[in-house]
This record gives sequence, structure tokens and C-alpha cells, in this order.
Amino acid sequence: MQVIPRFLMLFLCWGLAACATPSVAQPAASAAAPPAWWAAHVRYMTEGGGVWRTPNPAAATDPAQPDAFGMEWRAVNDGRGLIGRLYGIEAGRETSEFWTFREFFHPGERRVLVHQWGGPGAYGFGETTNLGEDRFQLDQTFWLPDGRSWREGHRTHEQGDAYVTDVFDIGADGQWVARNSNTWTRVRGAQ
Repeated sequence: MQVIPRFLMLFLCWGLAACATPSVAQPAASAAAPPAWWAAHVRYMTEGGGVWRTPNPAAATDPAQPDAFGMEWRAVNDGRGLIGRLYGIEAGRETSEFWTFREFFHPGERRVLVHQWGGPGAYGFGETTNLGEDRFQLDQTFWLPDGRSWREGHRTHEQGDAYVTDVFDIGADGQWVARNSNTWTRVRGAQ
């Protein structure tokens, strides 16, 4: 039986480990950093605890609807991403959670992507773009478990301790048709 000298065994192990680890090109630090608008948006959404509320006008005509909606956001990965959730509020207390969100800066594609899931197994994917002056646009496609899909858009304007989100249906022709608008108010110190 042949014995492999210890130094040769260490060299072979190091060489195999190097082959198993893919080579990763190192981009310039500025190229990998999220844009300033994204960093400011993450700070804005998470400031003061990251909790937001909006009334639900549909509750006035449909008793099955919650009185209001809440959203909660927290920053992850050194501000490169947001994790959020949307839930109902009835008589001041949280009820059902409707949606879960992951929004993040993709360093390879240099854009902000959004994953959303909830409801009866629905899934959404899209991109957030900066429109300037604290305004953002989200264009998403949603899918149901049976494969049906639709497009939806949001245009948001951040203003102090409130932001307005206009919601749109996006037709097959790419036309944005206004559906409704929500004003979200920051809930400071909420946990």
C-alpha cells in the first residue's frame, strides 16, 4: 500500500477545495452598492419601527372586511433588502395576515426586485423603479395556483410620516387603469 506524504495530501486537498469553489469576480465597491434612492427608501419605510396603517373604505359596506390594514417593514442585509407583511386590523387588533413581501436590490442586475406571496397561494413578482422626488413605481405580475395571472401596478409618493399609494390594473396592452388609492400613516414606536 502506498502512503501519500502529508504535505502532498494537504496540497491535493487545497487544490480540490480551490476547484470546488467557483471563482467570483470582485466588482468595484461602488458598483455593488445599492443606489442612494434605494437606501433612502429602506430607511424611510423602517423608521420609527416600520409600522404603517391605512383605513379600509370597503369595511363600510362589507362587514367581512377589516376596519383597516397594517404593514410592517424591517431592513435586512445591511439595508439592501426589506421584509414586509400586510395584515388586517379589526377593532384596533391585528387579524389575518394577507401578504408577505421581500424587496431587495439585486447587485448583478442593478435593479430592485419584489417577491410577494399570500392569499390563496397567490404569488407576485416585479420591479420597483425610482420616478424621482420620493416617488416610486412597482410593476408586478401575479399568479394563482391554477396558473391564471394578471398585472398590477403601484405608484407611491413618500411624504413625511405618510405615503400615498395609487393602485392600477395593467391591461394586456400595457395601459395603467386607476383602481384605488391608499394613504398609509406611520405608527411610531409600534412593535
